[in-house]
Amino acid sequence: WRVRLLARADVAMGAATRLILSASTLDLVLPSKMGDVAKAWVLTRKHGFEGERALSLVILEKALDMAALLVWGVPALLWVGGRDSLCWLAAAGVAGLLALLVLLLSPVPLTAWLLRLLARFAPARVGARIDRFEEQWTAIVTWFWSGRRAAGIVFLSVLLWGAHLFQFWLFARALGPAIPLADNMAFATLSILAGLVPLTAAGVGTRDAAILFFYGPALGGGAAAVLGVLATSRYLIPALGGLPFLSDYWQGGKARKEERP
Repeated sequence: WRVRLLARADVAMGAATRLILSASTLDLVLPSKMGDVAKAWVLTRKHGFEGERALSLVILEKALDMAALLVWGVPALLWVGGRDSLCWLAAAGVAGLLALLVLLLSPVPLTAWLLRLLARFAPARVGARIDRFEEQWTAIVTWFWSGRRAAGIVFLSVLLWGAHLFQFWLFARALGPAIPLADNMAFATLSILAGLVPLTAAGVGTRDAAILFFYGPALGGGAAAVLGVLATSRYLIPALGGLPFLSDYWQGGKARKEERP
């Protein structure tokens, strides 16, 4: 639904759903959830989007996801930080990242200025592509913040990530002693961020190590390891659902050519 809103209804609900699921399949083999960015390829080849518009759309969606996660994580880390200096340090870093995302997503033309600066020092061909992307990014951000749509989409993003973190809490409750919800939000946020570090496919290993570190003292090592498996299932199940739609990544262009007279 959110993809369809951001695409200005140029993508049907069914197409948006298969786009999300197929990106989840790529996320399982690519680091840092780069399958989300690869959605731009399908939007360009199958749905006729300009490349720069498609890329700006998926980057906006990914940035909204990250910001929505941190909106929950920063207060939780500050709450937990009263008992752990490491959480205070993590809260400062996460709050800085959230502030940067808010600046980049805001109508303040900081991102446009940075892109124009980058284009000035890039080779001519690359600079031209950056300029075109900057135009599309400025257009989509201006459209996003006009009217009342921004409040609804931001609220939806925050609500979705609250549900994700609540799911982590349910996993933890099923495995051992009760963990306070705020503590869970702090631990899950840091674990998810660790999984985005581009060291392994789908964050397997890095995310599990973070879960063991943060949840281990409360749940025990064995239960925390099982929590890591359950966390990975959150990526595995949508990835399996997206397998039938992976053909969109190599058949979209062919399909569009066949539609032409």
